[in-house]
Amino acid sequence: MRQIHGKTTRRGLVATATLIGLVAASFWSQAAFAELKTQYSIIGFTKDGKRMLVDIDDVNYGHGLRIFDVETGKAAKRSRVIEYERADKVKTIKRAKRRYKIKDLGIESMKTEDEKISFFSIEKADDLIIACTDLKRLGKVTSVPLKVDKDTGQKAQARLKTIMWTTDRKTMILVVTQKMKGQLLYEKDFLHYVKFKKSGISWVESKEEKKEDEEEDKGSWWQFWK
Repeated sequence: MRQIHGKTTRRGLVATATLIGLVAASFWSQAAFAELKTQYSIIGFTKDGKRMLVDIDDVNYGHGLRIFDVETGKAAKRSRVIEYERADKVKTIKRAKRRYKIKDLGIESMKTEDEKISFFSIEKADDLIIACTDLKRLGKVTSVPLKVDKDTGQKAQARLKTIMWTTDRKTMILVVTQKMKGQLLYEKDFLHYVKFKKSGISWVESKEEKKEDEEEDKGSWWQFWK
């Protein structure tokens, strides 16, 4: 087996890959750890924009790189985790970018390219609403379901952590953190694909645009929650 670092072992790679698979399949089930925390950072995209290289930071198993499918937001089939020590991060990422032909480094921003629209999130009922504003109107981009503990019915708390765009600004990857507190602490990032177009934003009608005889609460931002 080819090694990325001298300390990397087959056993370590398999253990990490297995853990990530189990977390994705049964994230809210009981675990042996007092804390289960996994964070994702997107390194860049392939030229065709179909795959992305993701840096994984797991509180229990350390650091690793893996190729993810852009549209599913999940690890690509037959991909594997490339473990690395913190001191070797730069050179390991450099090798992986060459190996997986990562040509588009993307843009991390919570605004559109012209900086006229800003994005944020709000929890409502069973979803995390991904919203936006141009300082004149409020709009909705999409919604992300909140994770639920099957045993207790408890819902996770979630927030939009950041947005990674392809350089052409046509694709936005939402990095959403979902967290649940109980006897154990679960916190994990999830990746969500959005094919972005300004015309696809659902803008809320402003009060000034409403007819004078309309009820005051109609057309408000809260219509999204209905």
